[in-house]
Amino acid sequence: MKTISGWRDLEPYGIIPLTLEACGLSYRLLLDVTEQGRKILGHCLGIPNMTLGEAWNGGTKEAPHVGSVMLAQVMLVPVAVFALLEGGCREAYLLGNDVVGIEPGDPADTVETLKRVYRADYARRFSYGGTAGDRNTHQMTGRVE
Repeated sequence: MKTISGWRDLEPYGIIPLTLEACGLSYRLLLDVTEQGRKILGHCLGIPNMTLGEAWNGGTKEAPHVGSVMLAQVMLVPVAVFALLEGGCREAYLLGNDVVGIEPGDPADTVETLKRVYRADYARRFSYGGTAGDRNTHQMTGRVE
């Protein structure tokens, strides 16, 4: 099981929060991303070959920063869902302010246990269950992208 509660929890997925000061509205957070992070954001936003702004920091030799983006704070949940699913979780749940990813080896009763811990009657479930993974196939044309 993996939990994302804030922007710093996305760093292992290549999405690195930098500052709020870059936004003149104090609304968006500036993030640098690695190639892994760029792919996650592309899936989340439906932009497979997304072009980013110039990276602010270099990153590491193993995980160089390939660009930057400014996102509103409310984007944490959708980005977290896609980060967990792209990171190997079979499904993700929104519980309170946390997004919890269920990994393939987790016990079958993990979700029920989480609902008790979070005192939640309902947990919103996300998984790649569409007819074409994270997208649905258009029924008239058969088109996915």
